[in-house]
Amino acid sequence: MKKSQLLLSLAAAAMLCLPALPAAAQQTVDDDATTSYFFVGAQGGAQATFTNDQLSKLVMPFGGVYIGGYASPVVGGRLHLMGFRSKGRIYQYDESYYYDFYTADLDMLLNLSNLFWKNNKHAVNLVLVSGVGLNYAWHNGEINNILAEHAWLNYAAPLAWKHSLLSHNLRVGLQLDFNVSKHLGLNLEVDANHIGDRFNSKTNSHDDWMATAAVGLSYKFGYKKPKKYIPAAVIQPAAPAPKPAPAPAPKVVETPKPAPAPAPVVKTLKEEIFYNIRSSQVPASEWAKVERIANFLKENPDATAEIVGYADAKTGTPAVNMKYSQMRANDLKEALSKKYGIDGSRISASAKGDTVQPYAENAKNRLTIITGTTKK
Repeated sequence: MKKSQLLLSLAAAAMLCLPALPAAAQQTVDDDATTSYFFVGAQGGAQATFTNDQLSKLVMPFGGVYIGGYASPVVGGRLHLMGFRSKGRIYQYDESYYYDFYTADLDMLLNLSNLFWKNNKHAVNLVLVSGVGLNYAWHNGEINNILAEHAWLNYAAPLAWKHSLLSHNLRVGLQLDFNVSKHLGLNLEVDANHIGDRFNSKTNSHDDWMATAAVGLSYKFGYKKPKKYIPAAVIQPAAPAPKPAPAPAPKVVETPKPAPAPAPVVKTLKEEIFYNIRSSQVPASEWAKVERIANFLKENPDATAEIVGYADAKTGTPAVNMKYSQMRANDLKEALSKKYGIDGSRISASAKGDTVQPYAENAKNRLTIITGTTKK
């Protein structure tokens, strides 16, 4: 496989994986970690565009600036701008030529340290960089002057461009991000940049590659922490004060009355049905509980059932959680009506979303509570 094909495959694979990562990242956030923040920074280092000459003769300095942020402890992005001067050589003539360039990239950042380790507080983070952008080059007069003076060298640079050149830029790299303090970060980054074949005015039957190595300084701000949900305390009502004993009444002999009819006996059945994340379908392991409720309603024709849906507070937004909790309650009511033949008028369905958390353990709050009640 060619280098360009491998680079494109790696970039595509990284981007396809990114949409599925926020949910996984959210499950690994500890109480002290931050869920998101922004950053700005600057870099400086060395770059070289590969040709058929020695790499040590092609190295040139460059500078860069960037702005971005992390939407979760794992996934982030940045807008990156770098450039200065690049260098090429015609080794047959032992002559160097220079041209200016700027590269603007939109990079995706994948924090591998936070992805593979549960603790999101690291002194050093390993970050995968994958991006796409544009490369603009100009001031290419030196190579054109050399070719004008030495026509026999035209075969060495048949693609020399005159005024300016616009090309694609694909990037894959790794970054070591050192947390110096809460707001200050030091990073070391190495990238491989895939550019069009005419960038260095030479033709190699394949696109050019620019390698960059840089040290950077970042300022981090706008931290957000995960919400903490504390179950509401249950307050027991105070016991009523004892009433004074009444004065003894005179004894009256009465004719015994017939025993009153027995008071109606209230029968109830309560079941808690737990769900998978972002799902309103009853898991196979929970259907036995649904069947017990259905049998209770069939055995007691005057019984009614109340269904209340819930969602866990640490996943999704309040609006999304209210939607899932209502779907869970409605789907369960529909299952009792269609699958077990229970009259829908005997069943009520409502939702609490994440406003009420019956359990302290977050995952258990993805549930419906159904209560059947009858009197005989």
